[in-house]
Amino acid sequence: MNTVASAQRLARLETVLSVVLDISRRSAGCKDLRDFFAAVHAEVGRIMFAQNFYIALRDGQRESICYIYDVDEKDVSFKSDEQVPLLSGGESPTAWVIRSGQPLSVTAERFASRESDGNDWGRGTNAEHWLGMPLIDSDGFTFGAVVIQSYTPGIRYSEEDIALFELISNHIAHAIEQVQFTSRLERAIAERTSSLEREVHERRRGETLQRALFEISALSVRGIDLDAFYVELHRILGGLLYAKNLIVTQYHEAENEVSFPYLADEKDPAPPIDFRRPPGLGLTGFVLTTRRPQRIDQARYHSLVEQGALHSALGSVDFNSWIASPMIYQERLLGAIILQSYDSSIGYDDDDLDLLTFVADHIAAALARKQADDSLHDKNIVLQEALENLRLAQDELVRKEKLASLGALVAGVAHEINTPIGVAITAASHLQDQVRQISKLRLAEKLTANDLAGFEPIAIESASMVLRNLQRADDLVRSFKQVAVDQSSDQKRRFLLKEYIEEIMQSLRPRFRATRHQIIIECPDDITLDTYPAAIYQTLVNLVMNSLLHGLEDVEDGEIRIDVSVENKLVILAYSDNGCGMPEEVRSQIFDPFFTTRRGRGSTGLGMHIVYNLVTQALKGRIEVASIVGKGTQTRIWLPYPKAN
Repeated sequence: MNTVASAQRLARLETVLSVVLDISRRSAGCKDLRDFFAAVHAEVGRIMFAQNFYIALRDGQRESICYIYDVDEKDVSFKSDEQVPLLSGGESPTAWVIRSGQPLSVTAERFASRESDGNDWGRGTNAEHWLGMPLIDSDGFTFGAVVIQSYTPGIRYSEEDIALFELISNHIAHAIEQVQFTSRLERAIAERTSSLEREVHERRRGETLQRALFEISALSVRGIDLDAFYVELHRILGGLLYAKNLIVTQYHEAENEVSFPYLADEKDPAPPIDFRRPPGLGLTGFVLTTRRPQRIDQARYHSLVEQGALHSALGSVDFNSWIASPMIYQERLLGAIILQSYDSSIGYDDDDLDLLTFVADHIAAALARKQADDSLHDKNIVLQEALENLRLAQDELVRKEKLASLGALVAGVAHEINTPIGVAITAASHLQDQVRQISKLRLAEKLTANDLAGFEPIAIESASMVLRNLQRADDLVRSFKQVAVDQSSDQKRRFLLKEYIEEIMQSLRPRFRATRHQIIIECPDDITLDTYPAAIYQTLVNLVMNSLLHGLEDVEDGEIRIDVSVENKLVILAYSDNGCGMPEEVRSQIFDPFFTTRRGRGSTGLGMHIVYNLVTQALKGRIEVASIVGKGTQTRIWLPYPKAN
């Protein structure tokens, strides 16, 4: 009997492992959340009763939820895009799970007891057994709930079912977070390309389009001037559309004027370089005002003139076909790109306009990058590209853990940079106001020596404040840049260990903002390693996060030490904290996959398992952990160092 029971339990554990791996695999390749949720529903049904299954996602800004996936035997489901108010925990079990961030199990007896007390808890039919788990993201925010329920008398969930569902919910939460992140990044491109995919069936045209977009993107980083940029742009567009006549207009929002940095036309000459004019009610103004792509032939042109939407256009109006698309980047109108044909045998159709609009989005992005003079913007682009490179590498559970770590790093970078940039903008704005006041006094011949004396310290302090804060922002970006690049790469390189450890700790500074914890680093300046910096980064980040989340959670003045020494051709990295420590039964399982003491609070139990694999496989070293309850935890890592004396 024991043998049969053991075999059955082993079979169920194998099924559970298969379900977890299937959910992870599906999340990595899923493009549509609804398809993903249906697959998750089916997977959960493999290990427990799940005929009634729904997932509710929270909108934190509007304090509402939507039932993005809802399968129910008895009650009518909400529409997947319908937003409903997030009730209080006393009004709805789903709301209770989301607001508390805790699991909830409710039986038919509890539903009946609440109703007898006059408390209407939730909507729809009371279940025989209702089981809800919170969905918690990597920052600890409860962004939804996943629920299964049974209406069938006698069918209830055991303690083992509840524990398994809690484990599955953690993986669902991580998977949803990654799928949503992937969907947000891909949605804009998918929406823009969907209308074209039906037309671009021929492989040759598809390759031409891809090559053109790549060339347009590359233009922004080639180091050429804007005149050469537009010439190259004209050449690239000529490979996609009839582009004998191309006009690029630039919109200057502050002055509400347009200029024509590039004009190649059979009939109209290019205006002077410094020529500007209001957008007006001509064809160009029509596109800029509507902020929409336009296709105009002679019939529509005369119709718009008769309606008063257009005035007679400047320049030649005997075109056969005219198309234009606004160039918009991050909601900012940059200008418009215009093509026209005077040849009665050559015209543009809606497909051509769609293609121009699609390409215009890429041109706008390339042009915005090209015109950007702010080096900080360029460095942020590098960080975003590093994050994108990591996202593309997520094909297994460990990759997902690394991506979450980099996401937290970039969020910390953005948060750190916002403060000095905001101070610099405020100081610059204040200085601008003061200059304007002095200028008005000068023009009115009312400027006094006292006015100048009062202005001088304000100007000096404001300029100094701008410089200090921009320098601080620049230092922050440089500090984080190498860490982000290393994490997105699996390449070996040579680096100074102390300098790299300090960069890693700098990237984790936002995590310590609300604490009084100290980090002490003792490392010789001359230790140079030739290994994988990404593995060093992931190892130290996981150790620090373990200290923050476990060891120092209830410690006000914590201390983390990193002591590095060299002995017998080995680099010894000793990491320790003065936290609460852990009992032997926990320490002995610390490297086991999926082992965690924080089940239900967003932890996957993979952190130290990843550390062990990185140290032993990528870094070819070994690791040991010692801990005593109440006296902190010590981790020692031995790494090869053949150049040691």
